[in-house]
Amino acid sequence: MPVRISDSRLSSLYATLQTNHARGGNELIDDAKVVQLLAAVADGAGASFDKALSQLKAPGLSRADQVRIVQANMTASEKKDLTQILDAGTVPMTASARAFVEAVVGRKPAGGGSTGGTTGGGAAFGPLQISGNQKNGIAGTVSPGSTIEAINITTAPGGRLRMDDTMVIAKADNAGKFLGSMPDVKEGDLIRLRARDASGNAGDWVTIRATGISASDTRNAVVSMQRIGLTAGTGGKVNVENINSSRQVSEPGAKLQFTNTRTGEKKVVTLNDQGSFPEAFSLNGRAGDTFSVAATDGKNNANLATEVGHVTVPGAAPGGVDKVEDPALHKDELNADGTPRFAKKTFSGPLFTDGAKPEDVKQGQIGNCYFPAAMAALAKSDPDAIQRMIKSNGDGTYTVTFKEMDYATGRFKNVDVKVDGDLYVRSYGAPLYGSSNGDGSAERMELWYPLIEKAYAAWHGSYNDIGDGGFSSDVLQAVLGRPGRDMTVSTAPTTMERTWAQIKRGVDASWPIAAGTHGSSTDGLYTNTGVYADHAYSVIGYEERNGERYVQLRNPWGESEPAGNGANDGVFSLKLADFARLYQTLMWAEG
Repeated sequence: MPVRISDSRLSSLYATLQTNHARGGNELIDDAKVVQLLAAVADGAGASFDKALSQLKAPGLSRADQVRIVQANMTASEKKDLTQILDAGTVPMTASARAFVEAVVGRKPAGGGSTGGTTGGGAAFGPLQISGNQKNGIAGTVSPGSTIEAINITTAPGGRLRMDDTMVIAKADNAGKFLGSMPDVKEGDLIRLRARDASGNAGDWVTIRATGISASDTRNAVVSMQRIGLTAGTGGKVNVENINSSRQVSEPGAKLQFTNTRTGEKKVVTLNDQGSFPEAFSLNGRAGDTFSVAATDGKNNANLATEVGHVTVPGAAPGGVDKVEDPALHKDELNADGTPRFAKKTFSGPLFTDGAKPEDVKQGQIGNCYFPAAMAALAKSDPDAIQRMIKSNGDGTYTVTFKEMDYATGRFKNVDVKVDGDLYVRSYGAPLYGSSNGDGSAERMELWYPLIEKAYAAWHGSYNDIGDGGFSSDVLQAVLGRPGRDMTVSTAPTTMERTWAQIKRGVDASWPIAAGTHGSSTDGLYTNTGVYADHAYSVIGYEERNGERYVQLRNPWGESEPAGNGANDGVFSLKLADFARLYQTLMWAEG
């Protein structure tokens, strides 16, 4: 007999699960599916289902935090609905998913796992316990057979890592004991850990401060200056925000001091347990003010005397009249009234320092990974094509030539787009969108990539028009005037062989190739892989060694790759079987 549920969205979601279970008998409510169900309960008080789901899936939340979010918006009738699912539901639930719902309705405690503790776990685990110091690694106990995932959240702000971008450091033996190691852990670092059972269910987070490694804590809290955003508010206030809220500004609990270089006024803020600014944090100041930033983890730079950088409140656009009208910002970088949240700066460095290379390309704030992945692939396969497509006009402007299909003739025609060197910049002065690795100063930064990206945005209308996903094959077609090609990747043996053959053929023929991963809804597929969902990568080569086939890739961020697989330059190799499992699409342009 079907479970009777009064909440319409919850009823619809559960009915789908019941139908799937009745058809195949394999439907199971795990930790991922239960969050979907509970988001339908947490969508009250003006919060949409999507917003509630985003809140429940926010990095760093403990199970207790999630329970509190649901309970804060749950009505009495919705509580009865959940009780019906627990007592009369026909779809099986994992132990941890059932415990989650039981905690929401008050039958069981929510569990621990808050930042700063040393134990934690979910219903599927014995408590994760860390024992001793970390002189010889990270040791402890948990339920037998569990894997231990960890991330160094002191160093994570220096990369594009989220607080749940973990790596597997150990597996518990039959007695539940484990000993694991991580690269580059120093005395005083904050290490965030959790356990995961054989079914893939994760426990709550545990955070420790590493001890016993050396005589003193010598590494201060790392600050990601690029994530600090300032906007001039009203009443002499400057609003301060993390412009990339899914990632840290610095380690949780770090103190940042902002000093207004015009007035000398200082203000200290303590970052929250997500390593970000507290809500509605502001400074006294105005547009054009520059603030010196200093940081301390409580041990290093405790007097906040040493600064880590400067940030400036956006003011007026560059002086004079723009040589060329600039494409508008992405909608996420606009204020509510449509005005820009970021200023512009004129960059005058060389187009090329030593030709076009893949490592020149660095993706910025905009969600256009398909574009830098394509351009880095082209820089690897045919750098001369890039040098041919962009020219300096000698007056501070540049002409970028794209190719567009003329359907009347069936041929590609040239489309010239003129841009200048003005780029939107973050508060600390570096480009907001695409940039080049190496010297990032306005006078010396290599300009070919950010200017080609700017021209592509101008051609399509704005940064918003190119900033919400796309296909690298379309970019390659627009650059080369040759048809872009796509193929689906999978682990099916025949498809894997076709994929390998296509990669070999393309690399050997110097064709630019990129690859895209599956969407972010593929729960658990990318956990601890160092590869990211809904992301494009350049394919820069292949290799066969010891009877194994490898695909060589580059992350357009210019950093972040699977653990132990590189020098944090974004370049790495994957076995063909892993590539076929993690990637969905291969994209290229033939010669």
